[in-house]
Amino acid sequence: MLASFASLHTDGAVQIASLQALTNLSVTPAYHRQFIPFVGAVTGFATDSTDVKLMLQSLRLLVNLTLSREFVHHMLQEKVRSHFCLIVVVISL
Repeated sequence: MLASFASLHTDGAVQIASLQALTNLSVTPAYHRQFIPFVGAVTGFATDSTDVKLMLQSLRLLVNLTLSREFVHHMLQEKVRSHFCLIVVVISL
């Protein structure tokens, strides 16, 4: 899947392109179940990246996926970095 492909590549452009495609797929709830194994990778892009475009694209993907109750359950179980909330607050300003 594109999420594993994006996490294997260090090229930011490839990662952003992969996340954009995944974001487009995530608009349809039928595909949300396919994203569950990659919750950690997507949150990792949002918290660990120094590339603002990559962070924003991963946050867009997470926002789309939160429309699924099943995905939210898995997302809430995922261990996230302590500075994740700070990133969301700063970006929303």
